[in-house]
Amino acid sequence: MALIPILLLVLLDAAFNLYFWRIPKLTSRAADYGYQFLLDVHRLEQTKPPEAIRVVAFGSSVAGSLDGYQVERLVNASQHSTQVDVHRLMKPGMKPSDYRLVFEAEQQRMQPDVVIVMLNFQDFLNPSFEGDLKRDVQYVLPPWTTLRHRWPFISTVSGKLDLALASVSNLYRYRRPIRSCVQDHMRVLAQWIRGRSPKRPYGWYPDGYSKQRFGLPVSDAPTQQIEYFVHPEWLRQRGTVTLTFAMGRHVLAQRVETEPGWKTVDVPLPAPHGRILDVTADSLWSPRAAGMSDDFRLLGVQVRTSPVDAAANGTRPPFRYPPVDDGTPSEFLRMGRTTGDAFVRKWEAALAAENDFGIRFRAWRDSKLRVRDDPFEPTGEFAQLEQLVADLSRRGVSVVLVNTPESPLVGDYQTGTYYRGYLQFFERLAQTYPHVRFYNLVNSLPAEDFNDSIHVNYVGEIKIGHTYADIIRDAMGERGQAAAQLN
Repeated sequence: MALIPILLLVLLDAAFNLYFWRIPKLTSRAADYGYQFLLDVHRLEQTKPPEAIRVVAFGSSVAGSLDGYQVERLVNASQHSTQVDVHRLMKPGMKPSDYRLVFEAEQQRMQPDVVIVMLNFQDFLNPSFEGDLKRDVQYVLPPWTTLRHRWPFISTVSGKLDLALASVSNLYRYRRPIRSCVQDHMRVLAQWIRGRSPKRPYGWYPDGYSKQRFGLPVSDAPTQQIEYFVHPEWLRQRGTVTLTFAMGRHVLAQRVETEPGWKTVDVPLPAPHGRILDVTADSLWSPRAAGMSDDFRLLGVQVRTSPVDAAANGTRPPFRYPPVDDGTPSEFLRMGRTTGDAFVRKWEAALAAENDFGIRFRAWRDSKLRVRDDPFEPTGEFAQLEQLVADLSRRGVSVVLVNTPESPLVGDYQTGTYYRGYLQFFERLAQTYPHVRFYNLVNSLPAEDFNDSIHVNYVGEIKIGHTYADIIRDAMGERGQAAAQLN
């Protein structure tokens, strides 16, 4: 009998990948970047869509400028034959040397056709190669591969033992995601206990536009007819729009919109049914990103007869499991809804503040200015990146190097010797290795499209998405030409 618990643990450990990743992640990416990273790697290891070109974008926190959901839809909406399958691996603090370990261990299962390397000058100024691994980065790396490559640089016995145990036990390796999963489900359980189904409309702005999820009152008739408007800019920003009409867990209708204008849908209602119809859009659009106005809201549809009243705006939607859509952009705006001179003043005040944000970003600014006139040497993380690019190119993978956008308010370091060498290094990689391209997007967005010096807000993310879609189309065209030459 004493062996039963041991055998149960062994069984759970051996079958871990068969059950754990099927449990929905209930919180946003920012709640636990490591958990999300491991989940995204697992998704990549699943069956690749037939005849689709798989694109894998990776990087540190600056990879947040590429919204994989948006870019995939933009590309597929313009392609009539070959489709694209876009994934993003993002983990703050990770360096090219760390991603090299991930790709060495997982590339065969990931099956990438195009790899986009999201780069930022800041990532190379504090190298992790030939140094102790950051604890929050170590637990997302493939343990055995990491142990082999980093053994001389792991200074503590406990660090080496930690990786060795993670190599032989899934329950030990994934202990942090398991803990996060349990905590998330306990919080959602409490939310479900406190939750109540709304009796009034919800998710509406006073001017008649909806949020991503909104509720409509319905009559006693067996069918509800709804007229709604899909703005042309929404389709320009997202490619397609899908609306889902439901009551409780029952999906009653779904519409995929590829053309703008007024639409009509007849939704069959169950008998008996509730008073509120729950409608969810798969994306949102921004008037600010369109250059239409300084309206920073993320909007959905406009309904012909919207139930707008002050009381309804505060009504929460009904509980839904899981509650978080991984494709929903973060609405965080560190500088608020400011633009122009007002944004600059707010940024300068935030940068001068004696708090964690001000201290950290002054240090980042100073580290860039400090090396401004130093000679450039492609060592450390640069050498690791070149090895990764060379390996991917040798395997026939198309590689896109992207120098990601930066705020123009970061100081004058781009005219210095070191930064010029930094750019020339990527240009050399593109000239040296087959199937490699380099794009410099550093000065492609205004200051108000950033939350700080290097991280775009959702407005900047939506804007730059069209550029990433064009970059992927170029890579797809190159692969098509290469295939035609082989035939």
